Amino acid sequence: MIGVGSSTLIAIKFGENRHDEGNRIFTLATFLNLFLGIFISAIILLNIDRVINILGVNKSQEVYRYVKEYLTVIVFFSVFYMSGYAFEIYIKIDGKPSYPAICVLVGGLTNLFLDYIFVVIFHYGVTGAAIATGISQVTSCTMLLLYIILKAKYIKFKKLSKINFEKIFKIFRTGFSEFLTEISSGILILIYNLVILKKIGVLGVSIFGTVSYISSFITMTMIGFSQGIQPVISYYLGKKNYKKLKEILKISIVFLGVLGIFCFIFVSLFSECIGKIFFREQDMILYVKRVLKIYSLSYLLIGINIFVSAYLTAIKKVIYSALITFPRGILFNSILLLILPNIFGNKVIWIVSFLSEVLTVFICIYLLKK
Repeated sequence: MIGVGSSTLIAIKFGENRHDEGNRIFTLATFLNLFLGIFISAIILLNIDRVINILGVNKSQEVYRYVKEYLTVIVFFSVFYMSGYAFEIYIKIDGKPSYPAICVLVGGLTNLFLDYIFVVIFHYGVTGAAIATGISQVTSCTMLLLYIILKAKYIKFKKLSKINFEKIFKIFRTGFSEFLTEISSGILILIYNLVILKKIGVLGVSIFGTVSYISSFITMTMIGFSQGIQPVISYYLGKKNYKKLKEILKISIVFLGVLGIFCFIFVSLFSECIGKIFFREQDMILYVKRVLKIYSLSYLLIGINIFVSAYLTAIKKVIYSALITFPRGILFNSILLLILPNIFGNKVIWIVSFLSEVLTVFICIYLLKK
């Protein structure tokens, strides 16, 4: 929320050639991430048992101990998670979109290496895995910060004379829709799991786990594209280059539409192969194949809906963006999952995501015409 909200405002200011004001927003957002990271870490540590219960794990379960071990360590790295995500976007505004990808890759490789050291060699178990993950995030975040301090052309830290609460509110307001996009995925998976567990049972939850892995990869690709182009959109908004904005909108929708078709065809054609990766039993493989062929219909539209929401955020139409994000992420899916299985049977659960995307497309069309 802070990263996207502040980067949108920064890019607009840069487009207006008001670099000092943009950099003051950058500095304010960086300190805001630092403060909230420490605050959230403290809240979680002081209420760690309650947080674990909210995650759906109670003390009677064997996994409880492992969750607590992992969470107790990883929470100390919250600041680096929040700041690193924001720094990635700021560096894109500075004109170096490839550098954050390198930092993320280095962080991932660091994680793999340290996992082997702490878990395999030193046998630190879950705690070791958490330490490895945390250090990898520190590595990525440090690389990003060093670039901003030493090499950035436009993004610079500026001295703040006072805390501007009006700008803080604007940052939160502008980034709220993207915040909904991020958290709705987790909430949606929880809702699906609860419904599937009740209607189909543990077998259905296992199948949906496979679907979630594939869908998360595709969704993150669409989100990555949309968030990557947001600073460019905001920059041209600041320049008042509305012709360029329309061009970006059209090209992006066409690109994501084609990408969605490709993802649908690919997953449909290789659904059985995907099933074999996760299961050995033939009946489970065939079950995954049937489900993926239905669920993958949602890939046709998901990228367009995500992009339109991000586009509206980038041009500061935050309420419009939220009118897409909330119904698509939670409202439509919840209503359809509550009603349709009781009328048409449990098989309809797998097409709910597609129906939700279809309904969301109509909202997108309406809002873009306004």
